[in-house]
This record gives sequence, C-alpha cells and structure tokens, in this order.
Amino acid sequence: MFRSFSALDPRRSLATAVAWLAVALSLTIALALVAVGDYAANSMLAQRDALLKRFASQVAAELERALVNQPGESGSAPHLPSQERLAALIDDVRERVKPDPLARVLLLNERHGIVFERPSGSPLPPLAPVLPGVAVLPADDGQRTLVVSAPRDAAPALSALGMHVAVVQPAEERGHGGGGSLQEKLTAISILLSITAALVGAMFARRLTRRLGELTAQVRRVARQEADGIVEPKGRDEVAVLGRAFSRLLQAQRQEHDELDRLTQELEQRVQARTREVERLAADSRYAAVVRERLRLARDLHDTLAHSMMEMLVEVRTLRMLHAHDPQKLGAELERAEEVARQGIKEAREAVSQMRLNAVRDLGLGAALGGAVNRFAERTGLDVRFSTDPQAATFADPRAETLFRIAEEVLRNIDRHAQASHVQVALKDLDNGTIELAIADDGVGFDLAEPHPGHYGLVGISEQAQLIDAELELRSAPGAGTAVRLRLRVGPEMSPSNDRLGHAAHTP
Repeated sequence: MFRSFSALDPRRSLATAVAWLAVALSLTIALALVAVGDYAANSMLAQRDALLKRFASQVAAELERALVNQPGESGSAPHLPSQERLAALIDDVRERVKPDPLARVLLLNERHGIVFERPSGSPLPPLAPVLPGVAVLPADDGQRTLVVSAPRDAAPALSALGMHVAVVQPAEERGHGGGGSLQEKLTAISILLSITAALVGAMFARRLTRRLGELTAQVRRVARQEADGIVEPKGRDEVAVLGRAFSRLLQAQRQEHDELDRLTQELEQRVQARTREVERLAADSRYAAVVRERLRLARDLHDTLAHSMMEMLVEVRTLRMLHAHDPQKLGAELERAEEVARQGIKEAREAVSQMRLNAVRDLGLGAALGGAVNRFAERTGLDVRFSTDPQAATFADPRAETLFRIAEEVLRNIDRHAQASHVQVALKDLDNGTIELAIADDGVGFDLAEPHPGHYGLVGISEQAQLIDAELELRSAPGAGTAVRLRLRVGPEMSPSNDRLGHAAHTP
C-alpha cells in the first residue's frame, strides 16, 4: 500500500511532478472560476432584485396616478380601475422596464389575497406575511418563489384602499428561461476545465519526460555494464544537451580507461624487464663474489704454500747436488730441509687459521697489524717498528680486512726479496675521514719499470687496492729500498673506541 502511494511522490520523477503541477493549476483555476461564478451570480441576483423593485415601484406609481386622476364626482372615494385598464397599465410599465418575462404582478389586499394578477400562472404558495422588500418563499415541490413588494409610501391612495403591489418570480431562474441555476453551471464548467487541464498536463508531462526517461534508461544500462555508450538525443533542448554531455563524459572515461590499461601493461613489461635485469645483476654479483673469493684463495696459496713449496724444491735440488758431489754436507742440508718443511707447515696452519678466524673484525685493524708485525719480526729477526693512531686502529669493516691482507703480502715480499735490515709500518689517521697505511724497508729495492714474470705479488696488491677504491702509491729503486702507501677514504665507518687502541711496537 505504501509503495502505491510512494509512486505518487513528485520527487521520484519529473513526469509525476509536472502532472501534480497541472492538477494544482487546474484546481486553482476551478476555484477561481467558482469564485468568479459566485460573484457573477450574486451580481446578477442583485441586478435582478433591483430591476424587480423598480418594476414593482413603477407599477405602484402608475396605479397611484390612475387613482388620483380617476374621473368621477368630486369628493367621491377612489376605486380600482377596471381589469382591462389594470392590464394595460401593467403591460405599459413592463414594456418600459423590461423585467424578466416570467415576472408576475400581483395586487394584494390586506389579507394578502390576490385581487389582480398579470399574467396568470401556476398557483402560488401562501404569501402572508409578505413584508415590503424582497422575500423568498419555499414551496412543496422544492421550487422557490421570489416576492418583491413595492414600498407602501410609494402609493398612498392604493394603501388607503388596503392594497399593495408585489412582483413574484421563480427564484431559480437566472435569465431567459434556463433550466438550471447559474452557479451549478459554473461549477460544472469549472470541474470539466479542471479535468481537462489535468489530462493536458499529464499528456504534456509524458511528452516532456519521454525523451528524458529514454536517456535515463540508457544511462542505467551503461551503469550496469549492459551497454558501451548511449545514443545522443537529437534536438537542442535540455535533454539533448544532457545526452551529449553524458556521451562525451563516457567517451572521455573510456579513453582514460584504455590509456590506463596501456600504461599498466607498459609498467608490467618494464617491471618484468627490470626484474630480469635485477636477477642478472644478482647473478653477476654472486659470480663476482665467487671470483673475488677465488682470487683471494689464489693469493693466499701463493703467499703460503707456493712459497714453502718453492723453498722445498730448492732444498731438494741442493740435496741432489750434495749427494752427487759432496755427501759429507748432506746431513746438515737435510736438517735445513726439515726446518723449511716445518716452517711451511706452520705458515699453512696460520693461513688456515686466518681463514677461520677474523682478527680484523674482532680486534680492529691496528691490533691485527700489530700481531702480524710481531710474528714477522720473530720469524725474520729484522728490526721492525710499528706505530698506529688510536682512531685509525679501530677501523674494522671488510675494507680493513683487505688492507690487512695487503700488509701481509708486502711483509712477505720484504722477507723474500728485499734483504732489508729495518722495516717501518705505520697506520695513520689523516683527520679528513681518510686513513693511511705506510710500509717501508731499507732493502735492495727494484726497478718498477722492469717486468717480473712469474711473480704476482704486486699484481695482487694492485687488484686488492682497486677492489676497495684505495689509492696505491709504490716507490722503489735499485739499492734505495721500497715504500708502499695506501690511502683509503673511510668516512663515518671509522669511529673512536676506547677498547681497541693501537700501540707502537719495537722488535729487535
């Protein structure tokens, strides 16, 4: 039930709103017509009453004049004219005043009896009491009778005879013999006009909203994804403008959606390409790490086992020569060969231990270098002096490990080739986020421009310096010793620490 009433809600559709507007306008017109009809009816009734009063007054005046000018003996009492004279007198007044044709003139006595009637008609209801003025008398058949009495002072002579003039007329008559009341006719006309206006308004609303309804249905189909677009309405009215606006909006939205899909596909392709590139770089990085580890192992083998095996080979060759030419010195050389083998085993064990343990990470670069310098001095018996700044001694990231291995390689080269007496090792903080590792000896030196086939110590040092972006400086000349300097920009990685402080070491 409530749904049925909700369908009449003017907010639901434009057609319903226009229909309600038409109904409201028609009702307003009907009420206005009824009001105008009432006013017109009252005005017509007032005019009719005034006309009947004038008619009655002039009939009374004519009768008064006839009574006054009546021929006869002087001093005789006046009497009514004959009926023919009365009829002629009333017809003359009717011709001049022109009242309603159905108006009847009555001459009444004091008992309100009808003395004369012009023209004759249907029986009238009892007229007593009829006062001067206007009165409406009901009848048994529902027909009402309007009675208008002439003023008594308008005809003194007639009043002296005990008579007065009255005009009667059916009260429902409004004009020239119409069958119904004017007010009822106006009401019926108003109702018909209201109904007509409501129908015309509904038809106009339907015509007005039909195209809008079609456009709304198309938009709903697009919203439900049942259609890709709308058919633009023809014309230049608001519906056509709205339809074109919707169509252009849908086209722009579709273009943006297609562009977004295209960009999404391009982005996916780029992501896939970048993913493959990252995977390739990761694989290259893993391979580079493997290569670096192989190079490190190769350097370690070169620095330990290869050196020991070379010395063992020299001792074997010496033993063969002694066995052939001087057997008496064979025992002493065997002892030396045993010592060389023992020293090689020791160096191999130290290398394996360094691979397992990480003194640089655990103690810092300064402490690790101090231990390596002490072992070098004990093994070689050289005069080695080591110094380090407290700030630089705390450096302990992966680059510090590389610096430590470079220092070990330099010390091994001094032991094998330099024939030096004094060695200086210094680790300094240059106060600008840079540390410097300097190693110098007073050995025989060598020519930097001369090639050294089969020796990879300097090549390894250069490669390791490049890996950590360190600046390598190498100075040497025959008879002038050798100096190696490494400068590394460490930045915030180097921080002060009170737990790991370097110290100067001196070994005779």
